[in-house]
Amino acid sequence: MATKYFEDLIDDERLDCQPVFMTKEAILKFAEQFDPQPFHVDDNAAKNSIFDGLVASSLHTLSACTRVVVEAQGELAILSGVGMHEVNMFNPVRPGDTLHVEAWWAELKRSNSKPDRGFASIKCKVRNQRNELVIEYGYRYLLACKNFGRATP
Repeated sequence: MATKYFEDLIDDERLDCQPVFMTKEAILKFAEQFDPQPFHVDDNAAKNSIFDGLVASSLHTLSACTRVVVEAQGELAILSGVGMHEVNMFNPVRPGDTLHVEAWWAELKRSNSKPDRGFASIKCKVRNQRNELVIEYGYRYLLACKNFGRATP
């Protein structure tokens, strides 16, 4: 697959993301290492929480969805990530949920001060198998422009 550069991106172009299956084991493993809140790591505590059962960390959800977005980008001349858009969470993710990521390119803008690069955002909406909105977020990248050759990150 050929490397895609800033000029190859199209505003509102959709990325083809694979589904994300959230297992109980993965939820526990992530939470134990990175977000050990009782409702992420303990079935009894989770049952007595506002969630009425074990739920994935929003950080886990974001990380798992990031993986499929990055894979859907293909070979992309990313120089750096430069930020994230606001993250909003709507419904908890539970063991056994399958997440569907809708991702698209947005806010494409060539740099005025450094014309060998451009800025691009990816906006994302994630829904579960019941079509309930789970999380919305986005990334902001600095990309190389092809008419200047591939820059080394």
